Amino acid sequence: MRIFILKANRAITSGDINLKDLPGSCGRLDLVCRCVSSAFFLSHDLRRDTIFYSIHCGDPNPPIALKFIGSQLKRVSPDERSIAIFIKKALENKPYPLWRESTSGIYYAKKGFKEIILEMLKEGKKIYLLDMDGRPIEHVLNPENYREIKERGIVFILGDHIGLNKEDEEFLDEIGVERISISPLELHGNHCITIVHNVLDKLEHSIK
Repeated sequence: MRIFILKANRAITSGDINLKDLPGSCGRLDLVCRCVSSAFFLSHDLRRDTIFYSIHCGDPNPPIALKFIGSQLKRVSPDERSIAIFIKKALENKPYPLWRESTSGIYYAKKGFKEIILEMLKEGKKIYLLDMDGRPIEHVLNPENYREIKERGIVFILGDHIGLNKEDEEFLDEIGVERISISPLELHGNHCITIVHNVLDKLEHSIK
């Protein structure tokens, strides 16, 4: 299982979404939508082995977490507007501590960044932080160890245009999250997801 966790620092936390202004009045919800599209959509198909979390930390009711499960998604298209409509439907609901389904494959809950990460840790998943100063991903994931790591479930954490704050990074260091790099350049979150998928696709092919 491939899992991506995005901390969306200013993404809106209510259903009051202006579909004509996703970047501005919605706290860069456009970035979240692009990440969802990159996480799941292939040409004429979906990645069903992928789960994507977005942790919304903007006004008016932070934090709220959304969870997208590729094997359950239905009727969602890869364009930003379509994804935003489904996010709007989820955020129109009152969030509770436990996950509740909004539409097929899309869940919402009153959960924060640290809580989601600790859930992944408790489940025994291997967690990585995408960081341009980390170890190259090719040195961390390779044909010799990929099968074992894959069986645990692999989690990749990424930030939005603001990134993670010092407290978040210190928390991840404390629980032993390894930093890995996919490029010496600072990339958009959706591009990071595409590159990680490409690396893992090649590893999948190499161990068959």
